[in-house]
Amino acid sequence: MKMRMLLLITLLGLAPLSAWSMSEQKEITIGREMHREILAKIPVYANPALAAYVARVGNRLARASDRPGLEYTFTVLDSPDINAFATPGGFVYINRGLILYLQSEAELAAVLAHEIAHITERHASRQDVMSKTSSVASLALGVLAAIGTGSGTVGSLAQDAAATAGTAMVRGYGREMELEADREGARFMHRSGYDPMAMVEVLGALKEQESFARVRARADGHEAAVYHGVFSTHPRNDQRLQEVVAAAGALSSGAALQVDPDEFRRVTDGMKFAERRGSAAVVDGRYFNGKMGFTVAFPTGWRVVNRATTVVADAANGEARLQMSVRRALAELSPAEFAATMLELRDGSDGREIGDGGVKGFTARYPGAGGGPSRRVAVLYYGPYAYVFEGRSANAALASLHDALFVSTIGSFRPLRPADRDAVLAMQMRYVRAEPGAGFAQLAAQSPLRAYAEEQLRLLNGAYPRGEPQPGEWLKIIE
Repeated sequence: MKMRMLLLITLLGLAPLSAWSMSEQKEITIGREMHREILAKIPVYANPALAAYVARVGNRLARASDRPGLEYTFTVLDSPDINAFATPGGFVYINRGLILYLQSEAELAAVLAHEIAHITERHASRQDVMSKTSSVASLALGVLAAIGTGSGTVGSLAQDAAATAGTAMVRGYGREMELEADREGARFMHRSGYDPMAMVEVLGALKEQESFARVRARADGHEAAVYHGVFSTHPRNDQRLQEVVAAAGALSSGAALQVDPDEFRRVTDGMKFAERRGSAAVVDGRYFNGKMGFTVAFPTGWRVVNRATTVVADAANGEARLQMSVRRALAELSPAEFAATMLELRDGSDGREIGDGGVKGFTARYPGAGGGPSRRVAVLYYGPYAYVFEGRSANAALASLHDALFVSTIGSFRPLRPADRDAVLAMQMRYVRAEPGAGFAQLAAQSPLRAYAEEQLRLLNGAYPRGEPQPGEWLKIIE
């Protein structure tokens, strides 16, 4: 108890007096405003089961913290960066990219506990600048700059103290406060029934990730993104970190915790790892384009071919074809005017405006060239492009039959949803049982990963730099 009191006095002495003038309500107000700013720029990862799981683990830790009455919000961001951070007032964020490299619920708890400790210890408030600014936008901009660049630098914002404080929330508060977050986080883990040594293990794994990231960054000519909880020394060799974690383990036992050892694996199985190169795919007749952000469903059984500048769908019997091409939209022309002016289409019938959800369009039937069967044409504006559909049939009798299919297909055009990207356009992390004799080199050869496949698989499985899988154990692979 005496040691705890001395520690408290020391910490109070280190904090500027102005830090304690910020009320909890002001912290909450700042946190809520920053939350809106962050979510306006960075999407939430669309995985309700994972979100609920992270919130459950986080809230268990929060209830065991030194500020259990604060309402906490835990958010999984759809970012590949290996990072987590917290903002004032109880807001904790963890990136999809970091979760991929964790091995257990205890490691997830270690990351969340560290971030909760930043909140309970008011590390943001104890930055003197926080007590002097009301610029929540600048704070949020600092956070977003750190996330976006992976470096924590804010360019022209370098002289903006509020933006610099926001950057610190993502990139770290310095050695002493980060160690304090480890110490308090380890206590929260112990109270919750988790093994505090998971703090050392997860930081050790992230240190390995940092080492690899720096090697890759030098080769690729960019700066490595590093989780702010990792310092220059390796966590497993860091005596001060070992001491604070061991001290938490020596406290009286927390509440018993029954953890399903397979739940973490079940919840994280199928997570998005990265988008596939090319970002276009046809699945069961539906065409997905990740780069342009749309999808369209072609008739069942038709053969769909993605060409350089067009997508062509042919009926199985060859009696009809629907082709989609892309042009630059013209803001001064409506879709109907685009059809008349740019496509030189006249004398249309059954013409009408179509589209919703950000899509604006026009469609009509036009006479066929040289007296041939009529054709269905549509112009859809979405983003900066005009998507031109043209449906043709082999003869006049079939034209009326196929027209309903053409209209239905055109009407299926819509913006991509997050679930589309994750399920169709993304490489996914899956779990498989390791087979005898199958090492990471062999798994890398079968992986869709193009660069550093073996190293990335080792990192995903906590086996970097030279570990090998044991037969029968669960392994993470990328599909």
